[in-house]
Amino acid sequence: MSTSAYPRPSSQEYHPYYRGYVELAPDGDIVASLEEQGQRLVARWRALPPEMHGYRYEKDKWSAAEVLGHIADTERLFSYRAMCFLRGVTEAQPGVDQDVMVPNSGADQRGIPSLVSEFEWQRRANVELFRGLSQAQGDRRGIASDAEITVRALLFILYGHAEHHAAVLRERYVP
Repeated sequence: MSTSAYPRPSSQEYHPYYRGYVELAPDGDIVASLEEQGQRLVARWRALPPEMHGYRYEKDKWSAAEVLGHIADTERLFSYRAMCFLRGVTEAQPGVDQDVMVPNSGADQRGIPSLVSEFEWQRRANVELFRGLSQAQGDRRGIASDAEITVRALLFILYGHAEHHAAVLRERYVP
């Protein structure tokens, strides 16, 4: 059975923190949705003007570059968790503090094109990893950030996380 048959994950498949992200994902083939979203976001972000790079809408908020870096980092992190669960790794995956990672990411020293390219390649790799997963593979569970989560839920969270931050960029950063 392909991923197109995946139902939306139940609330027992992920920590309540991720509910908003899961709700942002569309019904239907989540892998096709991830692929389409990646293409759409990359096209939009490539059009960002260079002066947006270091822009912060408030003093203590992330720069536009840091938001893009955070999206790419989260893409990498959540796909790694999914791969571990798919490959039978039983060790719990540690939590990650974004407020530690983002300031240490070096995103402000990179150009927006580099950050967009990183996301693009991460997303392409993820689509290939997830394409054709069986229902049983999507149902595999593991522990991440001290909570049980399924591979299927991670796919929906990846979509919603990118969509959430894309909306923040659109609403608060782009003039």
